[in-house]
Amino acid sequence: MDITILGSGGNAPTPMPTCDCRVCVEAREKGVPYARRGNSTFVHGIDLLVDTPELVWHSLGREGIDSVEYVFLSHFHADHTLGLRTLQALGMEEPPLTDFVGDVPTLLMSPVTYERAIEANTALKHVVETWADLELLEDGDSLTAEGVTLTHLTAPIQEGGENTISALLLEDEHGTALLSPDENRHLDLDSLPALDLWVKEAGYFTETPAGNRLVTPVAERDALAPELSFEESLAQVRAVEPERTVFTELEELYRRSHDDYRALARTLTEREGLDIAFAHDGMMLSV
Repeated sequence: MDITILGSGGNAPTPMPTCDCRVCVEAREKGVPYARRGNSTFVHGIDLLVDTPELVWHSLGREGIDSVEYVFLSHFHADHTLGLRTLQALGMEEPPLTDFVGDVPTLLMSPVTYERAIEANTALKHVVETWADLELLEDGDSLTAEGVTLTHLTAPIQEGGENTISALLLEDEHGTALLSPDENRHLDLDSLPALDLWVKEAGYFTETPAGNRLVTPVAERDALAPELSFEESLAQVRAVEPERTVFTELEELYRRSHDDYRALARTLTEREGLDIAFAHDGMMLSV
């Protein structure tokens, strides 16, 4: 399996409009890999797009991807779904036009993601009904495409709540990869097989590399209570012990540049004895 990180950012891109912090200034000057678009991933061979942030069609064009057969939504949050209008570009009929709709991708998601992201949004519902073949997946459902088995795994965002987020387990003759791009806190780690690659949410950082506070204790107690911290995310990696881990969902708020993440990855790899990296836009991975 060959995988491209189309976008490694989070809810806010890097650079963020109006921000003049050192990370955003550098990203404006240098572009990728210092600049980050919203979280999305592409699996070659099966032509699978995971998540559709607002600028995903630009990311697909930047990487020269000319075919998308499947689109998978990991959950209903806006930063992972509002670029879904790219389905219109992917499924457009070639001229001469008859009704504009040609070969459309298969759109995969859980029923709860459909209810919250599509059913409740008139604009996205129209796009999906017109420009996709919809397939809803329950927890544990699987399908096979081009020799790759895709298994749908679900978990709650809040402990004891409804299973509202999805991860995708990919298995072929070469290895096993887990894509869980966001909201990883309550994944059932005990049910996972041995992983060759885990692309996962990094979690939030409490301090800048210089030690300046990014969030207050009040925020950690209240607003961030359902969220995964980086230390908690790292503890998940220690528990699962994948062959390689790539952290994604790297928010502009974390105030870390591409170089900061590379330095941190080297430190963690040496200290933890684990193969750890931080994603950047355009990053290529193989399993």
